[in-house]
Amino acid sequence: MILVFRQMLFCLLLLWLPVSWAADDGWLRSPENDHARVQLRADTTAQGETRLLLEVKLENGWKTYWRSPGEGGVAPAITWKGEMPAVDWFWPTPSRFEVANLTTQGYHDQVSFPLVIRGNAPEKISGILTLSTCSNVCLLTDYAFSVTPSRQDATFAHDFAQAMGRVPLSQGLTDSITVGARAGELVVEAERAGGWSTPGLYLDTVDDVETGKPQFHIAGTTLQATIPVRDSWGEGAPDLRGKRLTLVLANEGIAQESTLSVGAALAPVTESAALPLWQVVLMALLGGFILNLMPCVLPVLGMKLGSVLLVEEKNRQQVRRQFLASVAGIIASFMALALLMTVLRLTNQALGWGIQFQNPWFIGVMVVVMLTFSASLFGLFEFRLPSAMTTRLATQGGNGMSGHFWQGAFATLLATPCSAPFLGTAVAVALTAPLPTLWGLFLALGLGMSLPWLMVALRPGLALSLPRPGRWMNGLRRLLGLMMLGSAIWLATLLLPHVGLATHTPAKESVVWQPLSEQAIQQALAQNKRVFIDVTADWCITCKVNKYNVLQKEVVQKALQQPDVVALRGDWTLPSAELSDFLKKRGRVAVPFNQIYGPGIPDGQALPTLLTQDMVLQTLVNAKGVMP
Repeated sequence: MILVFRQMLFCLLLLWLPVSWAADDGWLRSPENDHARVQLRADTTAQGETRLLLEVKLENGWKTYWRSPGEGGVAPAITWKGEMPAVDWFWPTPSRFEVANLTTQGYHDQVSFPLVIRGNAPEKISGILTLSTCSNVCLLTDYAFSVTPSRQDATFAHDFAQAMGRVPLSQGLTDSITVGARAGELVVEAERAGGWSTPGLYLDTVDDVETGKPQFHIAGTTLQATIPVRDSWGEGAPDLRGKRLTLVLANEGIAQESTLSVGAALAPVTESAALPLWQVVLMALLGGFILNLMPCVLPVLGMKLGSVLLVEEKNRQQVRRQFLASVAGIIASFMALALLMTVLRLTNQALGWGIQFQNPWFIGVMVVVMLTFSASLFGLFEFRLPSAMTTRLATQGGNGMSGHFWQGAFATLLATPCSAPFLGTAVAVALTAPLPTLWGLFLALGLGMSLPWLMVALRPGLALSLPRPGRWMNGLRRLLGLMMLGSAIWLATLLLPHVGLATHTPAKESVVWQPLSEQAIQQALAQNKRVFIDVTADWCITCKVNKYNVLQKEVVQKALQQPDVVALRGDWTLPSAELSDFLKKRGRVAVPFNQIYGPGIPDGQALPTLLTQDMVLQTLVNAKGVMP
């Protein structure tokens, strides 16, 4: 009988002790929700304010919500009893949850909310906390609390500071951040010198608007987040331009809260980036082939032609080896460019096509090389090796072909400023695509440029069909020398901006061009004006073709001088981080680049690389839209 009594007493103690712990450990529980417990602590050690710490612990698999829950859930809220001064509620950086195609923002496991009461708080702070917790089901639970502020809690200051450390900062993560709207989407653009690895984006609620899961695109130091937007009925897309939006952007444990005015979104990444890969590869091949026809490569073709003409006893195998060596030089150069772009990508440096022509040392070396070859073709001097060395070089495998190899490499270097119509798309995709794709497309570019050289290598008769040597060769050598000299003079003019001399503006240019900036675009759009953008460079041959064939035509000049047209020009002749960022945001890496904005085209329309007069005029008309 005594044994039975002792067992019953032990069981009662087991049942009683947890109740005692629940009453004494400071945590509040609800019989209606055994998946969460909460605790409030208050402290008065800070001068002129009372600090509270609301701590919530959740069972595994359960979550509660941020101040803007997203597509489901209810944010925690407190109904205070009695008169209370202003209370500041601080929200730690949340996480994102996906359930049944709904996206919500909140917390799991454990979260601490710092609160600060400004002014004189009552001696006893009381109220009801309403907490929404969800797993497969959702529970809305009320916790009645009453807490007396104290100075005796030795750990409060540490715990409060730790909780505040999880609250987003007002600055420090981004170097710049903007938000814009276009049909059905919000677009957040952020720059960060340290780059991006695991970004997170959380948006505050906008009345009658629902937002979906952000899609991130990272290009170097630039982060672009695209967020689907619809109205609260799930139907049309509301126009958010001009509204104020608060958001939290996070990366690797650092978060920043920003309140921004929603402007017009930048144009989306060019449609060419969404083309099937096989089409981009074909464009790369065609673009590389067209480079042989561009003025930049004519001097090198002249060098190659001159080298063939100087072969007195032509031999099919010799011609084949010469042209294959040039092909190897072209392919090797494109692979070297791919390696350079890979290093720049991995080190978060700016990318651009033809940027070597922004370097005065590179231009200077090219001028010297071109002048040297020109002088040689004019017969002022010749490079001659001892006959024994010449014989040895010609008979030792590929060593005798080194000159032809470097001719191919030289052609590649001079080709890059000529951004041919079919080349721009492939290069833009390559410089923003995964690294294996980048290497594959640069290989396709090299093969495309090598096609004419390969044709001669496969059918040497194409080269051997040249007329027999004679006096006419001297005249042709002088013509090739003039081509080289003209190219050297053109390259020398590219050095003028580097020494502080302005380049000459043709007299036909009557448009008043203003400096290009994102702010200038937005300001013009706010005034219902049209915007014509021209990004150019002195070393860009295609830019000059567009200028003389289209932009300087009288009818185009008149269209650009209309009162509601703002002409913005960016000069990429010299290195410019601002212009590099401007182009990257639009999915471009080369010039020329032209774009038109207006009331009828608020997101902007990028024009093809080669302009036509009708295309420019028609797009300007489309940009006008219906004026209010």
